[in-house]
Amino acid sequence: MAEIPKSKLKTLYDSREISDIWESSNNVAVIKHPQYGLITPNAYRAMNKDKPCPYCGKKMLHGKKFHSTQSKTEAIKRGYEYIDNNGRKIINKAGNTYFHPHYLTLDHKINKARCPESMFDYDNLEAICWKCNSAKSDDNAYEITHTFDHLNSLVDEALSRYKPL
Repeated sequence: MAEIPKSKLKTLYDSREISDIWESSNNVAVIKHPQYGLITPNAYRAMNKDKPCPYCGKKMLHGKKFHSTQSKTEAIKRGYEYIDNNGRKIINKAGNTYFHPHYLTLDHKINKARCPESMFDYDNLEAICWKCNSAKSDDNAYEITHTFDHLNSLVDEALSRYKPL
């Protein structure tokens, strides 16, 4: 597979074009890792296997052979179905394949359709589980909101344990 020239990333694309570029580059060394040099998006994912998701803290899983299926019935049986923030039943799916909710994905901190020139920038990427990536969607304030909610829950817990003087 040929490397995609950076000049192709200089214009704003529609979401289908962005998705095609991202998918076609998963096995191309396009991410400049500060420690390992040029790596592929798949190598970046593999480096984060079994680490906790920065948002939910659940161990992120990697490896389609063990954490995906092409059968919806099998996905439900394996427990891949969950309730999203809107109360809907969800199973993460790409093409004809269903994935575990904590399957490791790469998220773009700044949306790749809005800023395609940063699509493969190391500083714009973070490893995150699929469930949290779906909840985050296109919300660039998700991290701040999540941190605020987490701090509020810590305050609530402390106040329930220790009454103010």
